[in-house]
Amino acid sequence: MTTPRSSRFLAVVLAWLLNSCLGAAIGIAWLSGLPVWTSVRSDLFVTAALVSNTAMLACVPGLVLLFLALVLRSARALGIVQASVWTLFQVLLYADTRIWRLFRYHFNGMVWNVITTPGSEDAVDLGRGTWTFVAALGIVLFAASWLAWSRWLLPSGDFDAPPRRRLAWGGSLALFALVLFEKGLYAWSDLARDRTVTAVARVFPLYQRLTLERLAESVFHLKLEERTRVDLSGASRLLRYPIEKPRVDPKGPRPNILVVVIDSLRADMLAEETMPRMTAFAARARRFENHLSGGNATRFGIFSLLYGIHGTYWMPVLEEHAPPALLSALEEQDYDLRVLSTAALSFPEFRSTAFVAMEDRVEDHFPFEEKERRDAHIPVRFDEWLGQREAAGKKNPFFCFALIDAPHGTYAWPKEETVFRPCVERVDFLKIAGSPSRDDIQAVFNSYRNAVHFADGVAGRMVDVLERRGLLGNTVVVVTGDHGEEFFEHGYFGHTSNFAPEQTHVAFVMSGPGVPIGVEERPTCHVDLAPTLLEMLGAEPAGRAMWSQGENLLDPPAQRNRVIGGWEEVALWVPGGILLIPLEGHGGLVEGYDYAWTRPVDEKGLIAGSGAAIARLAQECRRFLR
Repeated sequence: MTTPRSSRFLAVVLAWLLNSCLGAAIGIAWLSGLPVWTSVRSDLFVTAALVSNTAMLACVPGLVLLFLALVLRSARALGIVQASVWTLFQVLLYADTRIWRLFRYHFNGMVWNVITTPGSEDAVDLGRGTWTFVAALGIVLFAASWLAWSRWLLPSGDFDAPPRRRLAWGGSLALFALVLFEKGLYAWSDLARDRTVTAVARVFPLYQRLTLERLAESVFHLKLEERTRVDLSGASRLLRYPIEKPRVDPKGPRPNILVVVIDSLRADMLAEETMPRMTAFAARARRFENHLSGGNATRFGIFSLLYGIHGTYWMPVLEEHAPPALLSALEEQDYDLRVLSTAALSFPEFRSTAFVAMEDRVEDHFPFEEKERRDAHIPVRFDEWLGQREAAGKKNPFFCFALIDAPHGTYAWPKEETVFRPCVERVDFLKIAGSPSRDDIQAVFNSYRNAVHFADGVAGRMVDVLERRGLLGNTVVVVTGDHGEEFFEHGYFGHTSNFAPEQTHVAFVMSGPGVPIGVEERPTCHVDLAPTLLEMLGAEPAGRAMWSQGENLLDPPAQRNRVIGGWEEVALWVPGGILLIPLEGHGGLVEGYDYAWTRPVDEKGLIAGSGAAIARLAQECRRFLR
């Protein structure tokens, strides 16, 4: 027996109301870590937006189910479908709250990239316990949805009874009124420049902002205060990189080059306790104390290091598969190029960007399951490769890029080499995303330090290989990190979530012919490495701007603004603080932070005083586009 269409419609609407309320209850986790300042208006907005935004998100599966109610006559079949759809919706909502609690962003393009790109399992491993919990949650939600459908939404009697219809209509109208109230409240707050409302809108995923600026100015002739807004996306995404190839003196010096990147290596790890080998090496090298990565994620950090341009160019470079000018110039100078990596370089997509012209010389699939064993194999393979070069009688210089992955995410190290205790063998992301205690955080931090200590030994063995083969004196050696790692110093975990020092200030050590021993305290950045290396080979500094946005590490300016790329935004480190700028103009306004990633008292003054720097950044983000 088929169920009347009106009854199916009514049941779907009631299921939408029920799941909107359940989603709002789950979404309470988004409200953790809200700004300390508050007002009556912000309290009203947060309460209303929690329900209204969740209901708007639920409209997507709700509309799909309303359509299916037209074609599926069987209430049982429709019930199974709706239980599956709502289970998926609630699981994704729960996952988003966990992402928000850890990183303070929502399920976005970067998260989707992690899920869909082959090789991402090397970077992200949630563990069996997390997947077991998610599966159990899905089973419980499906059972509850089916039970509600069969026992309440579609009762055995007259399920078109007036009370049920009144509930569906009344609940829908109430939610519609709440959406209008919340959007109106946001628009009013936007006109009034009330940051206690506008700044917390990002708490809610896919929040749709309603602004009335144009209406207020054109219809009501209100004079609104100017606010800094900038679009860094560029009118065109067609790449013009390099504008001119670097010109290298054919008679210039040709040292070997070894670049060792230790994943997630924040600056304060370069200490005797955690990195004894590299600390000793830094004593006879040049140590850069004020060095920032070019990104708060691997793709932007390594991209800026090898390309010498800002991470904002990642997408057009990826789309056009353009190799870095540095590696192209080295190959033209007959350098023997090699890449050794523990992590698969299909994620991030370095095989399609930085190493696209030399994929046959990329080794990123060592025959070991454990990450620490693959890391330990890097100096072994490095030694073998140098031995093969020597046996073949090769006299040309080499460039080797090595990526050591131990301190990334899962924090891997041989357990017999544990130095810091207590620690955890595997990070419990559900516990960390909940309310971890200080002891919980310290144990995870100790695991990270153990991984760094192990990576330090791997890097040290690579230096040993050079020394044993008599190559160290004629090799430029660089040891650095692609980004940092935070452990709730500012309320965040890991990286990719903010641009504070813990996530962007990285260790940087450089040695070799022409590199003075000592400490460099002037501000430097990852984009400086590529021009420095080529100018050491005899490239003309006058032509640097045609292919790079960096400075020379051996003679950096005393003061400068530094750019750090992110997935949907870019940070500009300026004297006095950090400016957070959305890459797309519609993404919001420029925001100001101090170096501890809190709102400064005079945020407006910080932004206003950086107007020229923001304008220059907009130009820099278009320099290599046409």
